[in-house]
Amino acid sequence: MTVLVNNKDLFEQIPVTQNDPYWGEIIDKINLYAPPETVAGMEFFRREVLPISKPVRKSGDDSSTLNGTRFTNPDRDNLNTIETLGLNVTCYPPKTIITNPEADEDDYDDDLFGGYGRFGEFDRLGIKFWVVDRYKPSTNFGKMQSCNEDVCEDGGISDNGKISSKAPTKTDYVSLSLKKMKRHGWKEDKLRLWYDSIEHTLSAKQVNSYIADALRMQTAQGRIDWKDESYVKKQAKKQKLKVIPLNCDNAEEGNRQRLERKLIPMMKEYISSHETQNLCLHNTRVSNHEDYDLANEKMVELLQEDLNLILQFADHWRVFKTQPMKVTHRVTEKIGEDETIGEIVEYSVD
Repeated sequence: MTVLVNNKDLFEQIPVTQNDPYWGEIIDKINLYAPPETVAGMEFFRREVLPISKPVRKSGDDSSTLNGTRFTNPDRDNLNTIETLGLNVTCYPPKTIITNPEADEDDYDDDLFGGYGRFGEFDRLGIKFWVVDRYKPSTNFGKMQSCNEDVCEDGGISDNGKISSKAPTKTDYVSLSLKKMKRHGWKEDKLRLWYDSIEHTLSAKQVNSYIADALRMQTAQGRIDWKDESYVKKQAKKQKLKVIPLNCDNAEEGNRQRLERKLIPMMKEYISSHETQNLCLHNTRVSNHEDYDLANEKMVELLQEDLNLILQFADHWRVFKTQPMKVTHRVTEKIGEDETIGEIVEYSVD
């Protein structure tokens, strides 16, 4: 017989003290829905309630985050139920690794390696205690691990890569790939084995793309220092230059999408000011000087081609007088009003 569960029964109110006996019932429920996981390179120690202040999240040297797997700040809208409903017993608890396993148990120190997003929410909401899964380092590393840094990084990226988590971004995966390549001297074959060894929900196409980007970025190191659009805007302001950033990525392959997204705003500004719109070329993909120059040169050609097309378009309009574009048809989509759905009919304004 199927047992039905009310969704509200999967959330528990959060006790305000560490020794509240109700924590035991909460842990029993979590054990039922989300039993402790195996983590490569670690051994499970205990699931228990800890003060939020106990796990270390910042480096003592420069107060930088210890989170080695998030290189972006994702929108954490998946955390709002903590405030509205409480503790979700179907979710795996945050994870820590005990950094001094040789010490007495009462003196153990923990570093957080999974659950940074939730800990930030705990800070915001003033939550003092939470259930945590504590692990110890193991001498049995995973197949693509050779140091404790690997262990924590792989555990963190796998924790984030679960379906129930806020997935790591492309930047997160590519940046961690670069760290692995730098640390171990990995090439493409090792990176593929590493992606196979961690938990994620990426497609084969995404993995191929991330590996290709990491290899490209590694090749560019020491040759090209990429600057994105936000940098160009800030630098232009600093140098008191009036320029429009134009990304030349893939221009050498004929990609004009970035240019054509800028054309309408530039045309409007020209009509308003009658001033030449000055463009500043930048690149975030090429890995050598030759390709950098080629992309810039090709973008200049693409711009001239589009300007010539605009002039030709205007000349033809003036000569032939026919309206270049207008809306003539629509697809019927209004249920209850359109007689047949999905047909193309003449467009008219009522």
